[in-house]
Amino acid sequence: MVRYSSHPKKNQQSRRFWSLALMSAVLLSASRSAALEPQPSTSLMAQRNPSQQVVKTRLPQAVRRQVRRDLANRLNVPRRDLRVTGFSQETWPDSCLGLAAPNERCAMALVEGWRVEVSNGQQSWFYRTDQTAQVIKPETMDNADLPPDVIDRLLQTVAQEADVPASSLRITETQPRIWDGCMGIYVPDQACTRIAISGWQVIVAGDNQSWVYHISEDGSRIVQNATASGSSDDLVPSFIPTDGQPSEPVDQTIVFRSTVSGGLAGNVFEIVLMNDGTLYRQDRRFNDSQSGSPVVEKRLSAQEVQQFQQLLQDQRFPNLDGLRYITDAALADYPTTSLYAMGSTVQYIDLEADNLPPALQAVLQAWGAL
Repeated sequence: MVRYSSHPKKNQQSRRFWSLALMSAVLLSASRSAALEPQPSTSLMAQRNPSQQVVKTRLPQAVRRQVRRDLANRLNVPRRDLRVTGFSQETWPDSCLGLAAPNERCAMALVEGWRVEVSNGQQSWFYRTDQTAQVIKPETMDNADLPPDVIDRLLQTVAQEADVPASSLRITETQPRIWDGCMGIYVPDQACTRIAISGWQVIVAGDNQSWVYHISEDGSRIVQNATASGSSDDLVPSFIPTDGQPSEPVDQTIVFRSTVSGGLAGNVFEIVLMNDGTLYRQDRRFNDSQSGSPVVEKRLSAQEVQQFQQLLQDQRFPNLDGLRYITDAALADYPTTSLYAMGSTVQYIDLEADNLPPALQAVLQAWGAL
């Protein structure tokens, strides 16, 4: 109980003192209660004040889409079977993203981009891209990615089939693949079971010859791609860089197409054979959207078209898909020729025409005769 003095002035001072004390106690209690209450999360604070939102690094959808598309084309599987499982922002040392292919020119400039991991649930692959996936490159598997026992088994198989010392052989390039029941080897009129066999396509070089092999992941199946093998001298094949571009669409109206590009003038010359027998030429400047009008060179009979199509099948043209046979001359702006038929593309440099695989030489000879 508070007792007040009978002196008026003292009573007024006492009341003021106790009022201030009571107000201080109330404020202290309120501050303690507020300290015990849960604080709003960062996300809630960001919602209340958008300027305080925390920016999170996200992989652009265009990059995600292009990477999955490229790997799906390489593995010949639906895109829905692949998903991005990781990514990181990177700075690459050149325009080739630090992964220059043989005979590929690269601008020496820092390139901001991404490193992306893609998986099918059993195996993972890594890609490099620029910021918008205009340039995209898989981190090609080297020999270390092939199990040692698979490497030994492969080289012993090549040595035995080619009758050369295993010590003279070297693996120059590999890429992951998903094979069907025929291990990706096309044979006319042969049906292949639709099963998925994980493995690799491997290029092996010897002293004066090279071979292409299709192998399963455990090395239990090793099959030579005889169509793509047999280039001689120093003409070792390599894989055509995709640069993130989708694979060539299958155009049922085109029987064969030859495209010559490169050279100092930068021109592109294209000759196309249609299934109605029309053979036309079209010229354009490289990277120029304006093309010249097609010029019809000649018209072949239905029998001539059928005979040429039969030769493509007999020479098993689809087995050349995705391979190129070029040398350092391409670096000197020497033209490169791309051939397209049966949904498949192969590239070569005509300086080495005599050293190409026999099957490819036979196709070129028949094409020239038309």
